[in-house]
Amino acid sequence: MDNIKNEIKRLVKMLREKGVSEEEFRELLEVQKPLSRLQVTKDYRIVLQDYGGREVKMEPIHRAVYCLFLMHPEGIRFKELPDYREELAAFYRSMKLSTQARKKVEKSIVDLTDPLKYSISEKCIRIREKFLEVMNAETARHYIISGERGKARKIRLDRSLVIWEKGNSLFH
Repeated sequence: MDNIKNEIKRLVKMLREKGVSEEEFRELLEVQKPLSRLQVTKDYRIVLQDYGGREVKMEPIHRAVYCLFLMHPEGIRFKELPDYREELAAFYRSMKLSTQARKKVEKSIVDLTDPLKYSISEKCIRIREKFLEVMNAETARHYIISGERGKARKIRLDRSLVIWEKGNSLFH
């Protein structure tokens, strides 16, 4: 047992010399709970199938943003959001049109995709909060929209764990 501990210490020292961060060490050493499959239902609810079918409850605008990012595993830079306006609007309209006037939906989408406004950042923060209500931060980092400023933001979750329920009108 001491040999194993000494070998780990030697490897940790070597990794530190190579510039590995404390966060990366924690990731390496933490025993993680298996990730749940994420189901997007016909009505665009977000359900964690392997966590007792628990729903991550969000407002329609947040679900629309989340679905947009789920559809783009390569990520989206916030400044490029105007290019995704129609796709985002299609998600939002399919969830919201029956209860909200079309003009209000369109204004929400324009505001959300305006790179000079803070709206998209606010939505990503709300989405993160909703995932933190149902799981710990270490697990949530796979499900939330994240990335560095100026770079593509994305959801890290392996897309093989994402299930788009048949019948989604926007299912690809």
